[in-house]
Amino acid sequence: MAATKDQRRLLNRCVENEIPVFVLTGTDACAMTALMAYAAEARSLGCRSEFIKDLEGNVIPDFRAFQKEESEKVKLPD
Repeated sequence: MAATKDQRRLLNRCVENEIPVFVLTGTDACAMTALMAYAAEARSLGCRSEFIKDLEGNVIPDFRAFQKEESEKVKLPD
């Protein structure tokens, strides 16, 4: 899970500064669809190539692998 450290830092910064934040987990059955839509929107809005590369090369593959390897844990969010 290559991007975990950066994600944790971002989450902590948002919480500390009272910035709204939305968290997706590998156990969320809706996560892959949301991530794919987010990646498409980020690309269309012209986000930095490094950001897109991290999203498509680390975050999305981590979610995909978790959901494949731990499919019994994937469920609809409650």
